[in-house]
Amino acid sequence: MLKKFTVLSVSIVLVCFSLVYAIEKISIDKNHSTMGFNVPIMGGLSKVTGKFTDFTVDADWNDADPSTSTISVTIQAASVNTGIEKRDNHLRSADFFDVENYPTITFESSSIEGTGSDYVVKGTFTMRGVSKEMTLYMTKEEVTSPEDQSTTKSFKVTGSLNRTDYGVSWKHQVPDFVGDVIEMDIVVLTR
Repeated sequence: MLKKFTVLSVSIVLVCFSLVYAIEKISIDKNHSTMGFNVPIMGGLSKVTGKFTDFTVDADWNDADPSTSTISVTIQAASVNTGIEKRDNHLRSADFFDVENYPTITFESSSIEGTGSDYVVKGTFTMRGVSKEMTLYMTKEEVTSPEDQSTTKSFKVTGSLNRTDYGVSWKHQVPDFVGDVIEMDIVVLTR
């Protein structure tokens, strides 16, 4: 009986040890990662695409049990870039991101569900001092280098938010010139 108990105890410890050490600290490749977004313009006749160029991602990923993984993102709001300087300066103003008073945009995961390559990530998104629960949809892909057998992971994330929920309620004199719903287009590549 003691022998069976010992074998069972050792097995449980090994399983717990393997799960704990399956967690991988994600190191991102910022040169090939994008915190992108797009906004409908003129009632959807066109759209403005943009990105934030200064951001950090602090993620611990566990392939064996993704529900134990965590993701934390901090974006420097002043790094917004849509390719037009005048528009970017307006986006930094109090009409939009108000970067002087709210320099960062953050996301902290609270749960990650899914297996294989598709996941639902829930967490708290904070912008302009307003925090709300958000659901994001994430796809994970991997490529192994034939040269050194290193693995690169890609996390593609989509989701949406209504900018007015976060106090971004600026309106153009032309109705529906700037849409309210912002679509996220995020790719995080590991190195």
